[in-house]
Amino acid sequence: MIIGRFDKRGRPIIEGRLLISRLNVARRIPFLLDTGAERTCLHPTDTDRMRIPIEALGGAIQSRGVGGISAYYREPALLSFDDDPYTRVYAIELLIADPREGNQGLPSLLGRDVINNWRISYDPTDSTLECAVRYADYSLAVN
Repeated sequence: MIIGRFDKRGRPIIEGRLLISRLNVARRIPFLLDTGAERTCLHPTDTDRMRIPIEALGGAIQSRGVGGISAYYREPALLSFDDDPYTRVYAIELLIADPREGNQGLPSLLGRDVINNWRISYDPTDSTLECAVRYADYSLAVN
């Protein structure tokens, strides 16, 4: 079971380890579980924490969301989650937000490209956020 938490504002958070091999960067990232997001997105706070050089990114696209149209860069990545006794790994096309005034401070989003592979138990009144994995690209046994 992948165990999440609710932050001080009551938002559902799932922590994962993000690896972007082309840029040789990896870090644990708290993602906001977002069933409205088609794809997993990294926003500037976490881009800065990972020390991702924006100038090294390519493949810019426009994405429409609640806040309007935003620019994102596409980057192949691996996203893994602790699911004792396994590590569950997903090969994704990560969207990295182009830093703008309107997206500073936004949490990174865990989208349906990953969470559609889970069965989620969500109960903020009981502080329960549990994700049962139905599919992962890779499942690594942890000893």
